Amino acid sequence: MAKKTEVTRLKQRVSRRLLKLPGVQGVGVERGDGKDDYVLVVHVEDDDDSTRDAVKQTTDADAVRIVKGGKFRKQEKSP
Repeated sequence: MAKKTEVTRLKQRVSRRLLKLPGVQGVGVERGDGKDDYVLVVHVEDDDDSTRDAVKQTTDADAVRIVKGGKFRKQEKSP
């Protein structure tokens, strides 16, 4: 179980390195499975073994959730 402050610090420490990895599209903090449990969420284009291994090596933490979501695209501005 990880507290929100711990996961937020992890995000601040590793997000730039994660975003430089091929296939990583975004990094955030979300609630985990418990009441006060939080995880670092890494959004990836493809959830393959090489991407998963690179994320695990970069974060070196247990409170990480990898989410396959495809390529992020810039949203068009509304008129």
